[in-house]
Amino acid sequence: NICLSRTYQLSINKNKWNEDDNVNFSHALPRRLSAEQMLDAIAIATGDRPKFKGLPAGMRPVELPDGMVAGNDFLSLFGRPKRQSACECERNSNVTLAHALNLINGTTISESLAAPTNRIAKIVEDEKDDQKVVEDIYLSVLNRPPTDKESGAVDFSAGGSRLEVAQDLTWALMNSPAFLFNR
Repeated sequence: NICLSRTYQLSINKNKWNEDDNVNFSHALPRRLSAEQMLDAIAIATGDRPKFKGLPAGMRPVELPDGMVAGNDFLSLFGRPKRQSACECERNSNVTLAHALNLINGTTISESLAAPTNRIAKIVEDEKDDQKVVEDIYLSVLNRPPTDKESGAVDFSAGGSRLEVAQDLTWALMNSPAFLFNR
């Protein structure tokens, strides 16, 4: 099983012996998520599934049939090919300024965060302990609990509602390399 192999389980963290090694599989190399993976990760983190015109509700971006990139600016922007050929070489994986701007203030993340029935709103409504809210958000976005330092950096009394603070935390985590790269 590939998941049980040593190579698959390698850490992304480098040490003094392998910091310059990029070819001998001494550590994992980060890879940017594909357009479909990124949109799916946003949907999972926020609990707000994207809607695709002409397709059943709840369909995941990775399940879209070939040629269905039209009409979804996020998938087009982040390099999902139109699949006019069977070759994966058609995919554009270059990182551009437009990617950064879309993640920072694009409609995909902002609408997912603002959805009234999303996971973040439910966490804030159901959980009265602020530290538990932070932990639940870290688990839903990064699939790990926050460190003590990360947990202490979130201040729910700094201003705005608890929901706004939770949305801001989620937005910040979704713009972090830990979210955007497959590790």
